[in-house]
Amino acid sequence: MSSVLTEFIQIMVGGISDIANGVGTGLSTLAQKIFLTGTAGSETLSVFGGVIALMAGISLAIGLSRWVVSYLTSLGARN
Repeated sequence: MSSVLTEFIQIMVGGISDIANGVGTGLSTLAQKIFLTGTAGSETLSVFGGVIALMAGISLAIGLSRWVVSYLTSLGARN
């Protein structure tokens, strides 16, 4: 009975691993197709990828600025 259970678990784990590998490969390919242009040796960021990076940078800068201003204005305040 133990060998049957062991074999069953190995089959299930192997199937889950194969599915996870396939999903990971698919997502990696999707990200490369959306964000990169060019050939394998000379890839550059696509226009869409550049816009996303720009918006993320602006969002990060605004968020950090608001956090710093909030922290500085709260100095000396009683909690």
